[in-house]
Amino acid sequence: MTLSIVQSSHLDPDSIKATIKVSEAAAGHDLPGFPQLTERMAHGWHKYGWVGRRVEGYVAYLDGEPVARMELNFPTLENLNNISVHIEVVPAMRRRGIGRALYEKALERARANDRGHLLTNTVWALPGIQAHDGGAGPAFVQALGLQSANLPEVMRRFDLSTLDNAKLDALLEAAKAKASGYRLVQWKDTAPEEYVDDIAYLDSRLIEDAPMGDVVMEPEKVDAQRVREIERVAMARGRTSYHTGVVHEESDALVAWTTLATDDLDWHGWQQITIVEPRHRGHRLGALVKVENLRYFLAHEPSVRVIDTFNAAENSYMISINEEMGFRPLFAFQNWQREL
Repeated sequence: MTLSIVQSSHLDPDSIKATIKVSEAAAGHDLPGFPQLTERMAHGWHKYGWVGRRVEGYVAYLDGEPVARMELNFPTLENLNNISVHIEVVPAMRRRGIGRALYEKALERARANDRGHLLTNTVWALPGIQAHDGGAGPAFVQALGLQSANLPEVMRRFDLSTLDNAKLDALLEAAKAKASGYRLVQWKDTAPEEYVDDIAYLDSRLIEDAPMGDVVMEPEKVDAQRVREIERVAMARGRTSYHTGVVHEESDALVAWTTLATDDLDWHGWQQITIVEPRHRGHRLGALVKVENLRYFLAHEPSVRVIDTFNAAENSYMISINEEMGFRPLFAFQNWQREL
């Protein structure tokens, strides 16, 4: 039997189809119900690189049949010593050395790009959250010498058929009662010019403010130009984003911000960044922007049936808001790392 590892390309339809076939089989087993790649999404993600990152994709073929895939992520603006690795192997083809062969390829590419720190994540089990891979992911990475970064994360899902408007109204009113001196702004895709510098500042704080466990990663230095590039790439990939921010009326600065987005799946949305500038915490601004943005999003995307979001398991404040809104735990993940 012959194993070959081929770099994938958005210019090759067969490469895209092979990537999707592997991902559907692997994620369908390990993360049942997780939103799957479409050809349009895979093509866009390959063609339009994310700002500050260079991505290489590979497909492993066994006797011509796609059996695994790998994505390598090389930061290009900060964290220049890091490489992030994502490997998926078709369940029926596991324990045959295919994942290890891809990992050896990742090490080769890390050395070629002067990267000395490798990061990845796997499915994980937490109380009340099943690991559908049966522990295969953690066993695999530990056998390769990776150590836990002590940063478990939880993906929560909001099934919108359970949306309780009365509960959202109460959450919103409680937030507004503590948010005197602030006003809302909302936009789709492209931020108003007068707030782009504030958005850059908030985005730069994300890694600094969020729980990071032992993960070795420096904050990004986002500026207005990078914000505009991120917007451009997201739209080129087919993503539609809805944003709600809060402006501090005295300073006219945007001090809180959240985003909901949808890709090429009309039934699915992602709750993404929610951040409040530290000097303006304690006014329930996180709850305010999240509820208002949810309603803004659903007014424009009525076909969406579920929304997913990720939080560090220890991020109790954001988790409490999400669960009040209706998000419930679905999957857990652990982060791993290794010095090369």
